[in-house]
Order: sequence, then C-alpha cells, then structure tokens
Amino acid sequence: MLFKGIPASHGIAIGPAFLLKVEQLRHARISLESSAETEQEIVRYRNAISGVRHDLENIADSMGDVVEGRQILEFLLLLLQDPTIKKEVESRILSEMVNAEYAVSATLRGVMEKFNVMADPYIRERVADVRDVGRRVIEKLTGTEKEALKNLDQPVILVAKDLDPSETAGLKPGQVLAIVTDMGGRTSHTTILARGLGIPAVVGLQRIAPEINPRDILIVDGIHGHVIVNPTSEELRYYRDIREKFQEAENLLQQMNPGPALTEDGVRFELAANIELPHEVELVRKLGADGVGLFRTEFLRLIQENGENEEDHFQIYNRVASEMMPKPVIIRTYDMGGDKFRTGLDSVREANPFLGYRAIRIGLDRPVEFSIQLRAILRASVHGNIRLMFPMVTHVEQLRRLRDLLGMVRNDLTAGGIQFDDKMQVGIMVETPAAVIALDLMLPYVDFVSIGTNDLTQYTLAVDRGNPQVADLYDPFHPAVLRQIDTVVRLCHSQRKWVGICGSMAGDPLAVPLLIGFGVDEFSVAPSLIPDVKKMIAVVTTHAAREMAEKSLSIETGLRVRALVHSYVVGKYPEILLDENDWKTGG
Repeated sequence: MLFKGIPASHGIAIGPAFLLKVEQLRHARISLESSAETEQEIVRYRNAISGVRHDLENIADSMGDVVEGRQILEFLLLLLQDPTIKKEVESRILSEMVNAEYAVSATLRGVMEKFNVMADPYIRERVADVRDVGRRVIEKLTGTEKEALKNLDQPVILVAKDLDPSETAGLKPGQVLAIVTDMGGRTSHTTILARGLGIPAVVGLQRIAPEINPRDILIVDGIHGHVIVNPTSEELRYYRDIREKFQEAENLLQQMNPGPALTEDGVRFELAANIELPHEVELVRKLGADGVGLFRTEFLRLIQENGENEEDHFQIYNRVASEMMPKPVIIRTYDMGGDKFRTGLDSVREANPFLGYRAIRIGLDRPVEFSIQLRAILRASVHGNIRLMFPMVTHVEQLRRLRDLLGMVRNDLTAGGIQFDDKMQVGIMVETPAAVIALDLMLPYVDFVSIGTNDLTQYTLAVDRGNPQVADLYDPFHPAVLRQIDTVVRLCHSQRKWVGICGSMAGDPLAVPLLIGFGVDEFSVAPSLIPDVKKMIAVVTTHAAREMAEKSLSIETGLRVRALVHSYVVGKYPEILLDENDWKTGG
C-alpha cells in the first residue's frame, strides 16, 4: 500500500512501525469554590511552568551540536514563558474560578485557532509548538508525563497523527529510523528537527496513522515523500539500493568545500539564507551562508505582547546584524496579510486577503505604527550590514511615500542624536506582474530588488497554491513566470542594480541552472538547503546555463522546460537531489 505525502527530511528508512497516540489539548473544567482555591491553582500552574522549563532546558542541553534542536527548544521556552499567555491563563483561573488544567487548555486552544486560519504556512505550523507546550504543562499538572518512547526495545519508524517538537528533539537517530505523520509541513519545527537529527521524515500524509498496525513493515522515502506499507520483496530490494545511493550522495555533500558558491567555470554567486527568528542565525553561520537574504519579521509581530515596542524590535535586529557582521542582513518589513493580524488590528473581514489589506498597504495607512519598525531597523543599522526591503509594492506612488516616511524617521533620529547608517541600502520585493511591468519606473527609487517567486507565480497564474482544486496549475516554470524573471534581471542590470531570488525556486534543483542563466546575483534559501544549492551551482557552467535560459523563453510549457534542464543536470547532481516527479509530471 502506497501513501504520498510531503518529503520533509531526506533519506530512506526500512523498519517496523511504532504507533504513538497524541492526545488533544483538552481537559475537563472543574469549578472552584473559593478565592483560596484559585490562588492554589495559580501556584500549581506556576510550579508546572517551572517544571516544564527545567525539562526543556535538559532536552536542549542533550542536543549537543545539533544547532537546530537547541534553537527550537529555545523558542519553546520563550513560548512557555510568554507574558500574554501567562496573564490570560491566570486571569481565567481567577475570573472564571476554574482549575489550572482547564485554563491552560482553553487559553492555548484560542491561540491555536488564531494561528490555524493564517495563510502563511510557516505561521500556521506554529500550532504544533503551542500544543506541545500546552500538553507538557497539563501533563506536569496531572502527573501523567509520557514514557512510551523511552522504552523502545529496537529501532522503529515512528507513526503519529502529529508529533510534538520537544518529543522529536529527544529522539536519537539510532532509536528512531524515520518519522511519519498525518499532519505537518516543510517548515514545522518537527520537520526542521528531523533534518537536523538526520532522521528521514514524510509528513502531511493526512490519513496514514489509522491505516497502520503496530509492527507493520514500512519503507519511508523521505526524498520523494512516499511511504510503503508491508512492501514486496522487489520493493525492498529496490529501496535498499536507493538507500545506499543516498548515503553516497550525503557523504559527497558533507565533503564539500565550505567556501563560496562557485559555478564549474569559477563564477561566484551570493548564497544567503531566509530566516524567521533571530536564533536561526547560529545555523546560518554554521553553514557558511553569505548573509541573510530575507529576514521575515511578521512572526515577531504576532508573538510579541506589544508589537509596537521599538526597543524589542531593535534588540532583535541588532542581535541578528551583529552576529552576521560583516555579511549583509536584508530585513523585510511586515508582510502581514488580512488574515494575519492580532485581534483589534483587522477592521474588515476579507474574502480574499491575498488581494486585500496587507504588507506596505497597512504600513502606509498606519504610519505611526510602521515608523516604530523603521526606527528600530535604522538604529540597528550602525551595528551591522543591514539592508531594508519593502514587500508588495505595486505603485510608484507607494514607493515615493515609503521613501518619504523613511526620510522623516531619519530626520527624527538625527534630531534626537541617534546614530544610524545613512547609506543603508533600500530595496523592494518584486512579487506581482504590476511590479514587473512598472519596474523601470521604480528602479530610480531603490538600490536592489529581490524576486519573490512564490507570490509572483501565484499572482501571475491566478492560482491559490493552497487550494487543492487548482494547485496543479501552480507552476513557477510557466513561460509567463520565466519571462518576467528574465525581464526583471535585464532591467535591474541595465540600471546597475543587483537582483536576488528569495522564493522556493532558489532551492529547486531544476530551477538553479535557469536562474544562473538569467543572471541573478543572489540565491536566498532555507538554511537547510544551503549545502544542496551550493552543490547545484558547482556543477553548472554559466555558458550552458545562459543557453538553457534563453531556450526556455521560447518553450511552450513548464513541463518541457523541466525536461530541458533535467537532460543537462542528470549525472551532474547526486541523483538523489532530483525528484523525478518534478520533471516527468510537472511537479
């Protein structure tokens, strides 16, 4: 029986299934009789918080040199001690006169509901983190901590509807051969941890957990996202061979030169990282990235008790810039959509938030609030190589107003005797056809451009990539998308402006040669993809890439473009980097 999901952590594993039941974040409500009882519940809650903090710190200490694990445990600790959540739980205990377990579950379910409706998958997948912390607190309150994974008598493939990040952090590669879950995505913390621990994983399978019996033999293909239940002898032979090839490819990548990203003919390209949270900088430095090509700031806005606290913003930006110095850090201002606000910020419920009140449209509408973020970025600019980037610019007039607002903030800082880098570069995201077509009018106002291929593809093809009924029409290799990328690069270079790519195309094995051929200056990808992308760049010659890019502009379909590039790279990349479905079926 074959199941198809999301390839979350590369690798091949074969072994027996171990089913892990994940409890829902719920607990019975118990009414209290007196204020003395409510005070006792608050003490119990605070003691539980302390106990969970101690447990998470111990797990973090056990992670050794797995940077990703320690970073994620640090995030869970911040979430555990979030003052907004703590205040709401204690307020609920006092005002409703209920037990601590119920107050925790009710409060965190409300947080999870807010996250669940958000369009950004990265933010949506933080639901698992909230649930993880909540379950640990409730288990501490009830004295029911799980022991299941501590008593395994042989290596197993872990199967669950979902898996808590802190549970994953405690796993050992020799103990768990692979992870298989119904829920989750590429940016969930469980997925990131699995990659950091070197454990193959397939997630987002939707319905596999109810179909598996304990001790069923599974093949987990973390390269293509396949899980085979009780395979045939032929399937076992095939995947044992693939597992051996994968290990050879991994060994090759580990031996790579930690130096710059160079093509086969010696041309250098900037290879930077996309990050969401400041603690990711440690991994970015470990992997030798050329900088941070995209620092998304909207998640910081969502988790802060007071998103308008300038000092909080400054400390975050200053930390990232200082730790990356002298390498550049591109900070993108809030790219908040109509479905991403905290209560009180969103005035009108929108039928289509992607086309609505979002990003700099909000910033220009709320200049006082927006100026707080701009002030913090400017203040931090003297402590590192910071560049500022505005998302979702579609009108030249918006760009003029943004530059005017930035000028006002600079004048205000100068009047207050506060230092900033007055030569800080300012750029824009190009993510709509409008920005592409009007780019020649916008370039006089910017120092650089970064192409957001995810949104550019979505807006160009009028396809919501999250809608399964039309998701197969979402194709970044579509001629209309490739021609726009070519146009942007040519325009930027004609005006001596550099151009980067920060969408998922930058890490696609079949897109990298095309992007080199179009002449992009920078690739910015998820930190975990940096070794693979460096390898992709290393086996391409700029001459061949230019020929492919030129030829791709006259090809009718994205499928044929993929086939063109595949014919060039086959035998050059480790075979394991290529997902055959990407070029045979259109991906």
